[in-house]
Amino acid sequence: MKKWLFSIIFLLAIVFLNPFSIFAQRQLQPTSTPPATTAPQGYECPQELVQIYQQRGKGEKCTTNYQEFQSNPGVNHYWVEDEEVTTQGKSNDRARQFIYWVMTHPSIDNHPVLIKIWSTARNLSYFFVILTAALLGLGIIIGQRTNFDTGVKVWPSVMKILTSILYISFSATVVITIVQLSDLIMKFFVENLGGKDLFNIYFSGTSTEMGYIDFVGLKDLNIRVQESIKTQLFTLKLTNVSYYLMGGMILLRKIILWFLLFASPFLPILFSFSFSKNIGWIWVGVFFQWVFYGPLLSLFLGGLATIWKGGIPFIFDFSRSNTIVGYVYPTATNILWGGPAQKLNTLNNVNYIDPYAEYIITLIMLWAVTIFPWWLLRTFRDYCCDGINAIKNLLLSNFGPGRSGGPSPSLSPVNLTTNLGAALKIPREVETFAKTRIETVEEIKKAKTEEIVRSLDIQATKITDVARFETNKQSTQNINYLKNPTQATTASERQRYMNIRVELSNRAVKADPLAGRIVSSVFAPPLERVKNRSAIITTLPKMVPVTQVVSVKVKLPREKIQQVSSSVANYVSGNAGLISDLSKKTGVEEGKIQEIISVFHQSLAESPNTIVQKISTEVKLDKTKVVAVIKEYSVIVKTDMKIAESVASEQSLKPQEVKDVVAAQAPLVAEPEKNIEQSVMIPQTVSIDEYEQVKKMWVDQYEKGEVPTTENIKTRDRWVDNDIVMITNTLNKLLSENAELKHEGLDEIGYILPIFMVNSLNGEQLVTYLKAKIEAAKTVKELFDKEKEITEKLKAESEKVEVARPKAKAVERTMRMEEKLQMTNDK
Repeated sequence: MKKWLFSIIFLLAIVFLNPFSIFAQRQLQPTSTPPATTAPQGYECPQELVQIYQQRGKGEKCTTNYQEFQSNPGVNHYWVEDEEVTTQGKSNDRARQFIYWVMTHPSIDNHPVLIKIWSTARNLSYFFVILTAALLGLGIIIGQRTNFDTGVKVWPSVMKILTSILYISFSATVVITIVQLSDLIMKFFVENLGGKDLFNIYFSGTSTEMGYIDFVGLKDLNIRVQESIKTQLFTLKLTNVSYYLMGGMILLRKIILWFLLFASPFLPILFSFSFSKNIGWIWVGVFFQWVFYGPLLSLFLGGLATIWKGGIPFIFDFSRSNTIVGYVYPTATNILWGGPAQKLNTLNNVNYIDPYAEYIITLIMLWAVTIFPWWLLRTFRDYCCDGINAIKNLLLSNFGPGRSGGPSPSLSPVNLTTNLGAALKIPREVETFAKTRIETVEEIKKAKTEEIVRSLDIQATKITDVARFETNKQSTQNINYLKNPTQATTASERQRYMNIRVELSNRAVKADPLAGRIVSSVFAPPLERVKNRSAIITTLPKMVPVTQVVSVKVKLPREKIQQVSSSVANYVSGNAGLISDLSKKTGVEEGKIQEIISVFHQSLAESPNTIVQKISTEVKLDKTKVVAVIKEYSVIVKTDMKIAESVASEQSLKPQEVKDVVAAQAPLVAEPEKNIEQSVMIPQTVSIDEYEQVKKMWVDQYEKGEVPTTENIKTRDRWVDNDIVMITNTLNKLLSENAELKHEGLDEIGYILPIFMVNSLNGEQLVTYLKAKIEAAKTVKELFDKEKEITEKLKAESEKVEVARPKAKAVERTMRMEEKLQMTNDK
């Protein structure tokens, strides 16, 4: 917001940048009138410059003859009328007149046209207040007739309505009084500190309209003074930008305050509803920011004038002024310029470094006077929130819906608890609860930061704690309420979470490291949160080689994995029948297949996500064809026992171990994005037992936990599938080499990221946690698929039995009839 507003202001200043002002020398008179078609009209040099040229003894001289000047343009000085210098001089005077007008012409804040617009807003506000009162009355009547407690009390509601009407009626008086009081303070600082004399100090002489009309700009055509001309014109343009920026900010302040005056009657209505309170606080913050900008600007401006009168407190040497020793930067135009209190003339015209440095410092001081008050008030509004939040909490408790005058069971505080054993409706054999009561402001202030963290249930020392947090609905709710207290359902909860935010912010300012991590990771602005992710980003693991992943999976040394892969590749490449089969199944030439197999086994010491691309580049074959060959190659090795037996005999292994090695390699290389979790190794900071616990917790969660239903997730199967896709994408981004993708991956993690940042858990632990979670999801998905397969098989068999049963009954009926006939005959 700051950068956006400043950019707009700067662009407005640039729009005004049709040059700038200072002070002009005596008009030089033309001495000759050469033909217009051959030479510009020449003017006499200032007499002081003629003396300087003579004292230098370098042959320099002034001339009014253009042909003589052209004979040696580096020594001769020829002064002519110049459009750019004229434009610059006139714009200088225009800018000075503009800022002087702004400083000496106050606005009429109680003008009838402003009051007329405010009156329209006031009448509309009356209507909304009456409508709100009618709805409250209707709620009270319905509650009394149905014996239903709506939580709306008569007298508190009446007092709120009357207070709102009173404020609406006098809102213009209140706002205009505050604005005029700030203008009075501005006037005090300007007059008493000398701010009204600021521009007389800065420029020698008096700015008049005749000066603008009569000014004609001249410049020296000598080729060795052109740098001085360009520097002077550029610096004067910066000066004018500074004046337009200062005047624009003063006018912008007044215009914004007028607009806020128009919106002021709606303030009590905004505070009456929880969904619009933030808009009301935005109005309050912006209003007081611009109200105080004026007095603060005037204070600094008056101080600036006082400094300029007494002399800028830097070490300057002005003893060289008006002497040949101080004539370093030549005077090449008839615009005189200089710093505060300088007596300007041709030889005291920013002619050496000290006056030039003074001028630049003066410009920087003007920029600081203009921008610093706004930045200071903006920062104060954003970060210095003790008093503001106290008032905010008080108003929220008064205007919060359903709040009664006395204690009510429905609004009794809900304790923040730390649940150390329960997930979302998951049965546990043993459940342990540790509760910390931190409710009131006094308790929050007395509690240690660690106790506040425990009460919010966001403390985690290992990834099992993170799994417990993510599967606990109350814990995730605590984070959401801490981010945005207005989401809380009751006024008491909103106030408690606001108090916790304020206290944590205060402790963060006092260099409490834990509080600082909470503030920076939970409710800091988005840009700050991105900056604070560096600890996570720098500790994210790299993708490990295929041989290392397979080694862990099949429990064989990496060297043995490489040897087995080489033996299998040599066997298949040397078997014409196998190569022919691969060629027929994949549509790839036999020679290309042999090349793919050769590069494949040679590249297994690299990370999985680079191998297919490498093979595709070296073999000059599309990646889809390469993937198809690798998959079929794996299938052949698994199905052809001769390959496994031959390689197993050669490497002193079991045939199944050979098959396991090749089977583990194929999905890693052919589809590394879909099997990204296999490329993640469990770091030393996470024990195997801890990893398995997380995996088991998520298996239980996916099988028995509450399904987080959304528009796209309605069933447990859909939930598991969605998590697999989401975690796969997140891991691919976190393990990529692109920094932007890594930040996107962290964004997708959601509310568990603050848990890692608050508790100083690193990137390796984060990726390991996601690995355990996705493996749990895939395990559950396999179980679901098997259940579906068994169910479909049983259903098919059941249908076969149902079809066969009518025939069996017919046979049985025939046999019974035959037996009956036989019995009858016997009789």
